[in-house]
Amino acid sequence: MSAVLPFVKKPARYIGGEYNAVFKEGEDLLRIALVFPDVYEIGMSNHGLSILYHILNSLDWVWAERAFLPWIDMIELMKARGVPLFTLESRTPLKDLDAIGISLEYELSYTNVLEVLRRSQIPVKAEDRKDSHPLVIGGGPLASNPEPIAPAFDAILVGDGEEASIEIARTIYKTRGMAREERLRELSKIKGVYVPILYREEGGVVRPIDETLPFPVEKRILKDIDSFPPPLRPVIPSVESVHDRAVVEVMRGCTRGCRFCHAGMVYRPVRERDPDSLRRWILEILENTGYEEISFLSLSTMDYSSLEYLVESLMPYLSSRKIALSIPSTRVDEFGVEIARQIAGLRRTGLTFAPEAGTQRLRDVINKNVTDEDIIGTAQSALKAGWRRIKLYFMMGLPTEEDEDLEGIVDLVRRIKNLGFKDLRVSVSVFVPKPHTPFQFARQITPEEAFEKQRRLRKARRFARVDFHDPRMSFVEGILSRGGREIFRVVDRVNRMGGVFDEWSEVFSFERWLEAFSMEGLDPFQYLRERSFDESLPWDHIYVGIDKKFLVEDYLRAFRGETIPDCRWDKCSLCGVCFKLGARNVLKFKKEAPRGASS
Repeated sequence: MSAVLPFVKKPARYIGGEYNAVFKEGEDLLRIALVFPDVYEIGMSNHGLSILYHILNSLDWVWAERAFLPWIDMIELMKARGVPLFTLESRTPLKDLDAIGISLEYELSYTNVLEVLRRSQIPVKAEDRKDSHPLVIGGGPLASNPEPIAPAFDAILVGDGEEASIEIARTIYKTRGMAREERLRELSKIKGVYVPILYREEGGVVRPIDETLPFPVEKRILKDIDSFPPPLRPVIPSVESVHDRAVVEVMRGCTRGCRFCHAGMVYRPVRERDPDSLRRWILEILENTGYEEISFLSLSTMDYSSLEYLVESLMPYLSSRKIALSIPSTRVDEFGVEIARQIAGLRRTGLTFAPEAGTQRLRDVINKNVTDEDIIGTAQSALKAGWRRIKLYFMMGLPTEEDEDLEGIVDLVRRIKNLGFKDLRVSVSVFVPKPHTPFQFARQITPEEAFEKQRRLRKARRFARVDFHDPRMSFVEGILSRGGREIFRVVDRVNRMGGVFDEWSEVFSFERWLEAFSMEGLDPFQYLRERSFDESLPWDHIYVGIDKKFLVEDYLRAFRGETIPDCRWDKCSLCGVCFKLGARNVLKFKKEAPRGASS
């Protein structure tokens, strides 16, 4: 393989040997490849992969290695030379391992998943694999509707992976030598594990083939995330990654209740980490990596109840070593700006806010619970605190959206620009309905409609740099998001036609997707339609803890412009998660930083 490295871009992607990588010896080790189906520098920024690598390698009988999808130039060379995809640590072909775990993070990577299997010389469909093939396990946020990619997997984990990954590994280890179907039966007994081949899809409805199988498949939830410390010795990439910094998850879950937000629904309830444990772990991570920046990861970091306490306790240490602290986005209120001001002394960058919609009426529809006064007031506070760069996120095509809502985006951008910001950036994406959200029933606009809305929003370019997401990519994403098992035929055909890295705009081919749908006899536009409340949905057999009745009621509330509060600070919204999963919101609020925090 070293002979081809001079002929590919970024050859360091393929050499391994990074600092903190794990190497083991032993003939009886369970050998697992953790695969992120994208290029190295994106996969190495995925915290979920780092967590599983850390947990599995803490077991003395498991060796978890890493693999990523090579870029197109390397793929072509591997094809030409018959070289199978291999792990970075030992350069072992994936086909020779006991199991492969593949991350399912975004829908447009489905063609990458199939490319990983083809490059590994493993049959793409689970039903075509023999006992000698490794077990192919999936997991990640897209497991909440796995059907469009389900035929590729022997098993899929729904929910949190910390405890479940150990149980899966133990089951694979104990069932060595057994027939493949017996092994899959054993895996199906693990809570949260869905084995697609043991479930039959007919007319869009998925049912188990017998009564011994779980139905529905209930998501796995880690009630106490402090029971698993974050990766304290993360692998340092040999190529600059997308997020080239140390990362620590401060909490999991969000209960703000944005009706469009998939992650906010499927990761409920909120579970915070203890701030004193976090501080200790952060210092250890920084010592073990040498990073000059630490990022607090969560769906809504500004809502972490001990954020001010944690920042104050860390600031002396970070300041003395010139280590920057970053928080992914800023809450639209004075607290968000104040926290940003505290950390800006280390490294002042731009601030990011997400109003999502341009009018109060539409923000009430999506349950954003942010007013125009909040947005303008927060921007003014940021300006007074010294910021001159700001970025705003909006969506278009939201349910009930009218022309006035688009004009509202333009007007809000104008008002913020007139406050005095030198660099104002705006990003506008197309709303995509997601499973297990109140808006799972909503219609998605067509690419043609989206292009017309973009035309109206271009007026905002008089005040800011405005970037639009490609509506054609959102169109395909929407189909893959709400489609059933029949969509797998399209994904497979697109991949066989050369489709790969579809989440990369410079590689994505809309025409190829339309041709594949035509060849498979499926109408892609039918997947954009509004769904009725009583119809069976392709993901109804996957239970993430939220009652469908709640989703229906909240969808109807949206059309009445009614909002619901965040149950962390207000009354229960009766979504069902705490009752059905036996979990609760876990807040670990501490107010004053401890003495001696600078040590």
